[in-house]
Amino acid sequence: MSFSNTIHLKNLTIDHLWNSLRSGEKPALEAIYTLYIKDLYSFGMSLHADEALVKDAIQDVFIDLWNYRAKLCSDVIVKQYLFKSLSNRIQKELGKNARRSSVHWLTDQESSVNSIEDELVKNQAETEITDKMYGAMDKLPIRQKEVLQYLFFEKLSYEETANLLDINIRSTYTLAWKAINALKKAITVLGLVIFLF
Repeated sequence: MSFSNTIHLKNLTIDHLWNSLRSGEKPALEAIYTLYIKDLYSFGMSLHADEALVKDAIQDVFIDLWNYRAKLCSDVIVKQYLFKSLSNRIQKELGKNARRSSVHWLTDQESSVNSIEDELVKNQAETEITDKMYGAMDKLPIRQKEVLQYLFFEKLSYEETANLLDINIRSTYTLAWKAINALKKAITVLGLVIFLF
């Protein structure tokens, strides 16, 4: 039996369509959908302004109608049943969204806690490295310390450093190389790996 003809739909009662749906006639589902889609859409939009959510909820209601057709009661007011089903579905979806956003919030909070923890560990490690680096620098000869200070902390060129120390540029390179090698060895002995270049 085909229920798609609108003239024929008007002649059928909703109870007949409902019972045909319960019997497994897919055209009855289509006819009920056609009869109530506008009302369901308006009702759904009055509950929640998210059009995509409302359309999905309506679709889910009709999927459930078809999937559970054998369990449907025969004594129902179809329009009320559909409205109640849609209302429940929208509330369920909103609840899922609320739980999702609370899960995202918790995840974000955990991430920020982890980030703070990670940052503290990182800062502590950097502090230890810095302390050990300064300790290793203290053990360097005075000229090597001066070269490192001028080149890396004062950002002077090798030529400017050579002029300040009253030595030639080649000696500046040699002193810097020796100082860096000594620091690398000291750091390696401490179990730290740092690439200075």
